[in-house]
Amino acid sequence: MNQSESFASRIKGGFTLIELVVTMAVSGIFFTLAMNLYSTANRTFLTDRKADDLYFEYNVAKAQTKRFLREHPEFCTTSDTEKYTDRPPLWPLHCKPLDKRRNLVYFRGFMDSTQHALVGFSTIIEP
Repeated sequence: MNQSESFASRIKGGFTLIELVVTMAVSGIFFTLAMNLYSTANRTFLTDRKADDLYFEYNVAKAQTKRFLREHPEFCTTSDTEKYTDRPPLWPLHCKPLDKRRNLVYFRGFMDSTQHALVGFSTIIEP
């Protein structure tokens, strides 16, 4: 082995500056893409969670309102609906007589903080 071959084998032991710069540039691009995907996924999660929480709260209020109507079947037959101190969460409720025994009770909906209308509900009660 001559002297020039041993010198060349010693130099090839590390990375060149160009190789390091290219590696850092490619890893920077991958990092930027990964952070963009992460922030998009996180934003979507928070938006979906807020919508799910709002939907859950609405369903709980609807269930509590139906329970109120079961406990107070005379609600639509009395003219003074303001007398109820323990009002249901969905208020005001509107009554429409269907026939002699049944009343349609409905809630028209309300606006949430994002100005989206929530769908009301209706149910039929029999006194």
